[in-house]
Amino acid sequence: MDVATAPPRPWARNLATGLALAGLMISGVLQILHVRTYLAPTASSICSVGETFDCNAVTLSRFSVLLGVPLPAWGALGFYGLMLLAWRGSRLLVPLSGFAAAASIALLAEELLHVGAVCLFCEGVHLVAIALFVVAWLGRARLAATTRSDVVTAVAIPAALWLGVRLLAPVYWSSVLWTRGVALPHGIDDAGYPWLGAEQPAVVVHEYTDYACPHCRIASARMIRKVNAHAGTLRVVRHQQPRLRCTEGAMSGCQMVRVALCASDAGKFWEMDSWLFAHGSGERAVDVGAAAHDVGLDPVALQTCVDDPAIQARAAAFAKEARDRGIKGTPGYVVDDAVVDPADLEALLDARL
Repeated sequence: MDVATAPPRPWARNLATGLALAGLMISGVLQILHVRTYLAPTASSICSVGETFDCNAVTLSRFSVLLGVPLPAWGALGFYGLMLLAWRGSRLLVPLSGFAAAASIALLAEELLHVGAVCLFCEGVHLVAIALFVVAWLGRARLAATTRSDVVTAVAIPAALWLGVRLLAPVYWSSVLWTRGVALPHGIDDAGYPWLGAEQPAVVVHEYTDYACPHCRIASARMIRKVNAHAGTLRVVRHQQPRLRCTEGAMSGCQMVRVALCASDAGKFWEMDSWLFAHGSGERAVDVGAAAHDVGLDPVALQTCVDDPAIQARAAAFAKEARDRGIKGTPGYVVDDAVVDPADLEALLDARL
């Protein structure tokens, strides 16, 4: 007696196409949030509900821009291609959606390990990417062989659009990465520390950071947003609290602090401060020549300054000041001569500004 064989499950074209369309739409919302974070510092994010779920923190992290293109734009172009492949029922959907799912998991790990916050819309994109891969994998037997037309419409066209974004889109995120010039009043205070913001401040925040600390980059970017929003009343003063050994005569330590001090002497502190946060997170040292080139300093002169024992003595004095003040972790804050817990700083500033 013959046993009837169940017919193969049909390809879920509408479901897969709908998932890719949802990913495209969420990526578009994320791109709007990305632009608003940098260009509208007073705007509040609709998906920032604390330090753990903070889209602004993720948007301001160095991982939000890859190869000169914001990640939301990457996502939108990728989902556009996946949507075309899903509708065409192309077998190319399986490996490309698998890559998108793996990238989503990697980006979530970066958020948790380096940013210290997650973005709810980002997680929506990640879930969509994983779901799309599952649907594609389950229906792989019903997908058609990849054609040249599939490659052109779903890979070549998005790649051309990506190139256009890379070459023509304005680099709006440079409003926080200030290697092209500082947009706010700034100078050196009477104690020799760089300041940024109000020339006649109502509130002065002394911020202690470490260029090798990923959390400090996020904290510094948040503070710059706050200063942008209250440019007439708020001033931030930069202090150094390097976690690596920083003592007079020990030239192997706190190289990035020396780079910042030398740039300050050349009138480029905040430009270099921004560059160091973008390139120093998790590193013991940076490429001094690349820093000089990007910020607009003479590479030989900068390297000579960085290697000067006198600069190391100044760096050690900056680090000692942080220890004497009682700053034990990074980032650290002092307002009105009192050490403020980072968790309490936002509420304090909201009450004072």
